[in-house]
Amino acid sequence: MASDVDMQIDCEIAIDMATRDLVDAVIQAGWPPKIAYSALKNVARNQALAYQDDPDSADDPEPEQITVGSILPSL
Repeated sequence: MASDVDMQIDCEIAIDMATRDLVDAVIQAGWPPKIAYSALKNVARNQALAYQDDPDSADDPEPEQITVGSILPSL
């Protein structure tokens, strides 16, 4: 059985490319990298906290789909 450390590393590897693609899309949409990474950190933290409150979100409404227009900064 894999240790928690091994599972953590495997999970980081598994989500690395998707995370890079997301951040690249946000930056290409016009957000500054510092803001994009700060927002990603905050969203991940908030989702982790929400998961602690409601680990079975199957009955929750579907999240809004992200589109390029929805990630453009408002100027």
